[in-house]
Amino acid sequence: MGAEPGELSGRAWIAALPDELAAQQRVLTGLVDRCEEWPHVMLFMVGCSLGRGAGDALSDIDAALGVDDEPSADSTERVRAAEAMVVAALPDIGPVVDVLRHGVGAGDRPRRRIFAQFSDGAQLDLAVVTVGDIQARLRGGGAPDFVSLYQVSADGDGQPEGETPAAYAVTGDQVREWAFLGWSALIDADKYLRRGSLWEAHNRLHEARHQIWALWAAAQGALYPWHGLSQVLDHDPGNLPPGIESTMAGLDAADLRRAALASAGLLTTVSEAAARRHPADLPEAMAAYVTGVLRGARSGAGSPKG
Repeated sequence: MGAEPGELSGRAWIAALPDELAAQQRVLTGLVDRCEEWPHVMLFMVGCSLGRGAGDALSDIDAALGVDDEPSADSTERVRAAEAMVVAALPDIGPVVDVLRHGVGAGDRPRRRIFAQFSDGAQLDLAVVTVGDIQARLRGGGAPDFVSLYQVSADGDGQPEGETPAAYAVTGDQVREWAFLGWSALIDADKYLRRGSLWEAHNRLHEARHQIWALWAAAQGALYPWHGLSQVLDHDPGNLPPGIESTMAGLDAADLRRAALASAGLLTTVSEAAARRHPADLPEAMAAYVTGVLRGARSGAGSPKG
């Protein structure tokens, strides 16, 4: 078994990874080695399944690299420079198949993403940002399972840090939003069924199911509930939303409507469960309206385009 987040850090954490994670171990070691050489790199962290000790041979490496963002510096230039250094180093770290580089997020903060596929199956999904960006996320509890593998200390030396940030706090507003989005997806599914657009109805039903998974994850206290299904399975794969299988349907109008009705019932159940754990003002009026529509409480006349 790998080390649990917070028990080890830095090279000791990497060394403790199990044999099946040899490819991930190689990539992480190569990046930590180079962090000590790269200018302005202040922090390197790994998280998600690897960070919480739940990784397997198929797990990608979800990581973040933070560069110095002192006021007198050009943060965008430093992020871009760090991105270029990482990409240049990858072939020496492992057999690279191909690399994607692109900007992520919004706003005025420089954020770049590197996704590298290695021929031995290893995958690196690295965010290159300012160290201030990472620290702000940690203060907000947005990366509870990230482990620090390299961090420049106050005296300028690169030292591993092992402090694990506090868990992400789900709010009542977030629960209401997920529930509302679920009901919106279901009313859209009804609209597309009325139009005879089965693919669009199927797609919106899938979106409603994602909100169901997220709400159930929140109700059960999973670490990253907004990831939905993966977090439910990581938290307790035997504890699924009751009757979730009834929300599945093929490309058949009657089957899709049956699944939409089942989804409405389950969305009500999981919303209430999430609200018990994270008190929320649930969108009860929306829930009643959509449920009524799905049950045929209004005319079957076509809906306006939208």
